[in-house]
Amino acid sequence: MLPKIIVAGTYERETLLSSLGLSIVSTMGYEGSEGKIDDLRRFINFGRNVSTGSIGMSLVIWDADKLSPECQAVLLKPLEESSESMCLFLVAGNENGLLPTILSRCVIVNQMKKKETEGVYWKSILECFAKGPAKCLAFADEMEKEEVENCLEEVIVKLRFGLEQSVNKNRLKILKLAIDSLSKIRFTNVNVKLTFGNFLISSWKLVKT
Repeated sequence: MLPKIIVAGTYERETLLSSLGLSIVSTMGYEGSEGKIDDLRRFINFGRNVSTGSIGMSLVIWDADKLSPECQAVLLKPLEESSESMCLFLVAGNENGLLPTILSRCVIVNQMKKKETEGVYWKSILECFAKGPAKCLAFADEMEKEEVENCLEEVIVKLRFGLEQSVNKNRLKILKLAIDSLSKIRFTNVNVKLTFGNFLISSWKLVKT
């Protein structure tokens, strides 16, 4: 998997991780604002060893755009050698604070743009919950992998926002289903349409109880 630069702005960290199909327990984080060359090297080396033995573990460098140019240079080789066994995310408020040589080695994902366009899929999700399994499967069948990932990210953000207003047991269960489904679709070779369809039907059952 190619390393990713996540342009997050002021996104709350836990919400951001959820939208990426990650969680605090499945990540190792490093504070870029406090970065030092030797510390960063140790973090990368330790993280590489841990992720090799722990499937699903990801490395996240927070505020990567606040790293000094010297610290950013330390990342060049790990970015080139990044593989399926080590998922590396550089979270930045503004990607322009990163070296061009880092930008060229990563996929840039603008979460702020996604946040501004929330609501693209939510209406269809609500229709699935209202009409049941047939609608759920039909909706899943017409979606491509990238659309499914974006849809699940939107669901996660919506549900987390709702939980900030009031706690609901079934909403929590659907949130967990969404996070688990996004993680499987993004990091494993599952059948995307089947996994998404199962998520929708399981969520519909929870909505109806």
